[in-house]
Amino acid sequence: MTIPSGRKLYRIGVDVGGTNTDAVLACRTALPIESEPVPSEHNITILASCKSQTTPDVTTGIQNAIREILTTAQVPRDAVISVNIGTTHFINAVVQADKTNLSRVAVLRLCGPFCREVPPFTGFPSPLRQVLEGYSAYLDGGLELDGRLIKHVRAEEVIAHADEIRKRNISTVIVVGVFSPLDTSDISQENYAKSILQQEIPGADIVCSRDIGRVGFIERENAAILNGSILKFARRTIQSFRQAISELGLGCPLYLTQNDGTIIDAEAAALAPIKTFSSGATNSLTGAIFLSGIHDKTSDIDLKTSQIIMVDIGGTTSDFAALSPSGLPRQSSATANVGGIRTAFSMPEVVSIGLGGGSLVQVDNMSAVAVGPISVGHRLHTEALCYGGATLTATDIIVAQGLHSGSFPQTKLDVAPEIILAASRQIAAKLERCIDTMKTSDADVILLLVGGGSIIQASELQNVKRCIRPPFFEVANAVGAAIAKVSGEVDRIVIPNGRLHNTIVSDLKAEAINLALQNGARPGSVEIMDLDVIPLQYATNNAVRVVTKSTGELDWKPVKMLTSTEIDGLTIDYIQDCRDEDKPTNHNGAHIPLNDLFNIDLETYCPEVSRATGEWFVSEIDLEFIGEGCGILGTGGGGSVYSALLHSRETLRMTASKGMRIVEAPTLPAGSSVAMIAFAGAPSVSNERLIGGDELALASQELSRFLGIAGYDAMMAAEIGGSNGMRTFAAAATMGIPIVDADTMGRAFPKVDMALPYVFGQANPAPAVLSDARGNVQVVARVEDSHRFETIIRSACVELGLYTALSLAPVSREIVEEYCCLGGLSLAWFMGRAICLARKRKEDIVQSLLSVIPGGRLLYTGKVVDVQREVKGGWTIGSATLEPFTDEDAKSDTIQTDPRQLVLTYQNEFFSAVLQDTSRASKVEVLCTTPDLITVIDSHSGTALATHELRYGLRVAVIAMPAHPLWMTEVGLKAGGPQAFGLDSPYQPFGSAWSKPPSIFSTYSK
Repeated sequence: MTIPSGRKLYRIGVDVGGTNTDAVLACRTALPIESEPVPSEHNITILASCKSQTTPDVTTGIQNAIREILTTAQVPRDAVISVNIGTTHFINAVVQADKTNLSRVAVLRLCGPFCREVPPFTGFPSPLRQVLEGYSAYLDGGLELDGRLIKHVRAEEVIAHADEIRKRNISTVIVVGVFSPLDTSDISQENYAKSILQQEIPGADIVCSRDIGRVGFIERENAAILNGSILKFARRTIQSFRQAISELGLGCPLYLTQNDGTIIDAEAAALAPIKTFSSGATNSLTGAIFLSGIHDKTSDIDLKTSQIIMVDIGGTTSDFAALSPSGLPRQSSATANVGGIRTAFSMPEVVSIGLGGGSLVQVDNMSAVAVGPISVGHRLHTEALCYGGATLTATDIIVAQGLHSGSFPQTKLDVAPEIILAASRQIAAKLERCIDTMKTSDADVILLLVGGGSIIQASELQNVKRCIRPPFFEVANAVGAAIAKVSGEVDRIVIPNGRLHNTIVSDLKAEAINLALQNGARPGSVEIMDLDVIPLQYATNNAVRVVTKSTGELDWKPVKMLTSTEIDGLTIDYIQDCRDEDKPTNHNGAHIPLNDLFNIDLETYCPEVSRATGEWFVSEIDLEFIGEGCGILGTGGGGSVYSALLHSRETLRMTASKGMRIVEAPTLPAGSSVAMIAFAGAPSVSNERLIGGDELALASQELSRFLGIAGYDAMMAAEIGGSNGMRTFAAAATMGIPIVDADTMGRAFPKVDMALPYVFGQANPAPAVLSDARGNVQVVARVEDSHRFETIIRSACVELGLYTALSLAPVSREIVEEYCCLGGLSLAWFMGRAICLARKRKEDIVQSLLSVIPGGRLLYTGKVVDVQREVKGGWTIGSATLEPFTDEDAKSDTIQTDPRQLVLTYQNEFFSAVLQDTSRASKVEVLCTTPDLITVIDSHSGTALATHELRYGLRVAVIAMPAHPLWMTEVGLKAGGPQAFGLDSPYQPFGSAWSKPPSIFSTYSK
């Protein structure tokens, strides 16, 4: 459609919060064709705005706000080309654990005997878990990574559990199948189970996890649970939105804003409301940037030396987000926390706390003052003191001080000075704490204050150079909704048919861009924001699943939006009207801590080490620290630390006091028998097909029976890196034996025969036992050497689904002392502590980490631009390409001055890091090779990234650590050096020498 030059077009942006409903009318005048390259936001004017009370029925509040801006601007309704709505309703319900709007959920895992180590809801904050957890069960079903069936789904089993769910009056069911995102059958297992459940529980909401997330079992399940718990509330809310604009005579499309700042049609949003969870903060970011003009050339703010942090304070919550200098929201790490729950969504990093204009100010019987997280919400205008009510709120505190000139019915409030002072200090402290959480350096902080509740911030904030409240700050979120972008997403399984990887990726990038253009994006504004290539392992046609997403500015033309989400046969049973509902304000919410670690003083925490017994008694905080360190030492492999950490934590909670303990090798009696355990297989499997739970202990016990011994004196991890470094905790505690502070590699390596006692010919891995959750047990009684053992167990591993428990022949204390790497758990603890302290102190995490790693060095900082991976021979093999940050991307203290790309290659673990120019015309420069350790770290969180977690756009740092001296010998280099991985170049040191790591025992024993 050709738009006449000079014609005015309008979009309505609405943000529906728990307290207020904001609306703006944005206008753009169509320009001559030759003027179109001018960015559209430069021609947008905000003509009118309105902030009105959110009404119990939602509909009336939206109508009031839209009606007012249309009346003020005198705009013809047929010139309005869309209504874009953002809402915090859904995230508010999660943050407050609001049982009035969240549904109890049943979870059915299609996993056969697997996935029992971490039950559903394990990682949920306790208040939210109590609201959501309804029923869970493990059913036959699931796939292996290569597409083979773990088990067929049995209809009679699904029917039996449906009956149990129905008896409990639960009407929301989550179906989660192992490797369901890679299920290419005509009717996937999840959809088959869904069809049965729909027949057995008519009217129930059935959510298939494959429709919500990608590979990563716990994260996908968590996201599906959150999505399912909010579905009924979402339908009710979206229908209210529809009703509101229809009754106003607006015939334009209705869209909701998503987490990434783009819009989604209402039908798709009703199926996946989780995609809108963080849209409120994203809209505020977009609006704050637009309104403040901080990216205009005339701005006096130096973006290269400042950190831009935004806080949107509403009536119930405060949402914090950080802006990159390019004006885009800072992205979260590979995993994102939503309401304190780990998910795998790619979304801007947003921290939400229960603080807003409607937050209750409460005084207990000890005269202690608390502000939030409970809020009066949309009843602020009737319950707050300044509106003639009887409830003391955060807004009343500011009004009582006479610091706000707004019109309130009551301005002379009888509030004790000591309460005003204490509440004001607490408000400032809550804001300062979250600002510190968002900071990534000591650079000056520019704080953008938006949202109607931002009036509660009136005092000076520590470590904030400047606070900016831009024009229309009260409705910045509605402005962001009005100018939201549009996206194009392609999620497809592709058969290469001889095409190169780069060709496939380029074609699908182009398709995603074209889809965004079809959806109404302005030509020239579209960029690729996300890219993931997932091989379908062992498919005979080398098929891959490619997911790519583009975003661009929504063109100002009255065009029909094409949804990128398939919703064939969609039927949504909306409620007819909710205006008569008058539910009481929920005052039973619970604030979710930003991080459980903040509940203790990290600065003064000391592990419990007994000098008398030589034992280190493990606590939950010790497990947290060690888990972080094992991730670093995993060098990209070793399996998922997260699930192993949760399993270890749950085991510790069920173990007798001081039942989980660590000892040094020299304290063991001479000739002690030390069990060695590990999981063997591909890391790509470990984060999806979770273990059954007891495989390692059972394998070790089976081996002791075969050997005719009563048991073991202690247990040791075969490798400290990744999940294998954590697996000894649950197994040893179950068997009642201590863990030795040592391992056979000092890192993670892809092959069993790379354990140093085998490399030096001082031990043999057999007899050994392999086991899996199915009950398969294989005894390898005798082998000619460790190399043959590796090929035997690798073949068995492939047959057993590419991940299996392994109990190796026990070794003596003397072998551990002479041919193993001592102190690995201590080093991991110190690494984890350094990371957590740096997060708390807002120091550079990478530099803090390197300060406790003897010989550690930063190799590169940049962003991931390409990832290639496959599973072959039982390993995850591939490469990742990084390029330096642009000046706009980089922080001043981590700019990569070398313009060349860094290419990382890996076989489960990273084994080389080389620099190459983009043209590849010059010779590559080798920075680091195996056996030295190469680890990729999320630049913001400091968390180590596994090879299967690398994805397009991640901002990372690459560090190197020197290998144990045993690897530097001729024998060690032959087994673990570059030639062992097929590299032609000889080993060359990266510039740092190994030294003995710090010891927990010598540092903390008492």
